[in-house]
Amino acid sequence: MIEATFPLFGVTFVVLIVLPGFALLAKLGLVLLERDEAGGPLRGLTLRYVLLTGSSVLPIAWLLSAGLHQAETGTSGLACLFDDATSELCFEPGFFALVLALTILASSIRVILRHREGAPVASNDALLGRLARIISSDPMLTGLRDRVVVTDRNGFALGTHGLLKPRVFVGITFAAQLSDEMLASALGHEAEHVRALDPLRYLLIHLALSMNPFGRFLLEPHAARWQAAREAHCDREAVILGAAPLPLAEAIVRAARPAREIVALGAPDTEVLKFRIGMLLAFSERAPARGHRGPSTFPVALGLLLIVLLLPHHSGTDALDVLHTSAEHALIYFWR
Repeated sequence: MIEATFPLFGVTFVVLIVLPGFALLAKLGLVLLERDEAGGPLRGLTLRYVLLTGSSVLPIAWLLSAGLHQAETGTSGLACLFDDATSELCFEPGFFALVLALTILASSIRVILRHREGAPVASNDALLGRLARIISSDPMLTGLRDRVVVTDRNGFALGTHGLLKPRVFVGITFAAQLSDEMLASALGHEAEHVRALDPLRYLLIHLALSMNPFGRFLLEPHAARWQAAREAHCDREAVILGAAPLPLAEAIVRAARPAREIVALGAPDTEVLKFRIGMLLAFSERAPARGHRGPSTFPVALGLLLIVLLLPHHSGTDALDVLHTSAEHALIYFWR
């Protein structure tokens, strides 16, 4: 295979074979987790999230790291730049990493732009004063101080935007339909989104799916179920911290519509809406108890990513060589 062929056909092989294969493995794990009726639909959210994102992010991270830091000689990419004797051998893995990175970037642009969309901030002194009064009088909402703004965008209800410093956007028309108790309960739901950096969490899961265009159809139903469970989890956390379940249920019903918001109070899916409302009705009769939280999502994900990125520094080039050979055999098979 000539030097320029492997970077192109290697990336094609990754997109068509490797990533869908990892998606299939992740799907098998997700099916087993979702069938665990004893745990309930809100259990195992961290593990399900790691499977959904890791099935794309981890193999891509390893391949990028291997391409940048390994050459056929086993030397690092930095050594390749200064060693003329091995520079030719470094072209293929380096160019492969570049083509793979550009492919991932191209597939991610649409998702990134969608998540950057936010509602325009409006000025409404009466509503801002009302929100400030509700937040200051409720210890559950302490984390929302200076993080709540209002918007006059048509049809907007309630949603959280912002990756590292999320803010809660409240629709002026929507807020006018709610009592103070309903609005406080709805803000309690959004406070959990803010605390857990859910806009960033949702962006990462959508990016992971976009990186795997031929395997995402295997994982999209599980991602939708995970997101629905995450919203229900925020409902439960709000009630545990003091939100009134029945006013929260009524606020969810009023916010429910085919929303364009990614992290929002309402539920566009009828079955998800029924589940959340039924859960809150049950909470009105019996207060929920917080189960075992398990490990936090971001430390687990970052730890796995760090391990994968460092592996090429301490292992040989066998896996990259297998990819090279497989892509070459596939090219020969389809070319003849």
